[in-house]
Amino acid sequence: MLNKHCPICLNKNLIYYDDYLECKKCKAYTRKLKFFERQLNWAINQSSWWRIIIFGLFGYMLFQNLNDPWFSIHQSYNPLVLFDFGIHELGHPIFSLFGTFLYTAGGCIFQCLFPVLWLFAFYRIRWFFASAMCWCWLGINIFSVAAYANDARARLLPLGGWGALSSDGSDAAYDQGHDWYQLLSRLHHLEWDHTISNILRISGTLVYIFGLLLGIMIIYCSLYSRIKKTKL
Repeated sequence: MLNKHCPICLNKNLIYYDDYLECKKCKAYTRKLKFFERQLNWAINQSSWWRIIIFGLFGYMLFQNLNDPWFSIHQSYNPLVLFDFGIHELGHPIFSLFGTFLYTAGGCIFQCLFPVLWLFAFYRIRWFFASAMCWCWLGINIFSVAAYANDARARLLPLGGWGALSSDGSDAAYDQGHDWYQLLSRLHHLEWDHTISNILRISGTLVYIFGLLLGIMIIYCSLYSRIKKTKL
């Protein structure tokens, strides 16, 4: 899967190290590994069976999110929902330093920012499959924010934690605590709720699919290299 031919001497003598490659024969060709090359080279010596299970779980969750707009916020379905809810709530005091508007938006911002931080952290320490699955985790959180935004006018979601849908949108205290109702009301564009939700769902889908593609690339490379070694 990785190119072994040196573009200078044309011999099949390229050696791949963690972060760069070089021609073993002519020594004239050397360069840093590109984004996908680094991950494919890492995957060659990795076990894949437990990664297939995790990949299957995230694949299933994408299918469910695409079929049910509320999937990402249900405690019964999404195993990450309580953890993500805690991250969301933590975002409010963190962003309170930047004013009232960002305090309100901070929960959703931090909920999406948190997986990105882990994504880069895992990539830096060369846990490439974990980094790939963080793209999927980010996708799940974008779906969650999309569901919250979609509720700005209806205001049916419980605010004490994600779970079954409830209705008490007439309560003034509830309206005060509904992030997206407050954000869009202050912008005088409450009617944007469904449009924003649709944009977020499309973005979440693309991010999620990118993570799955990275994951399947790593798994395929790992399986291919093991099968090839077995035949030899």
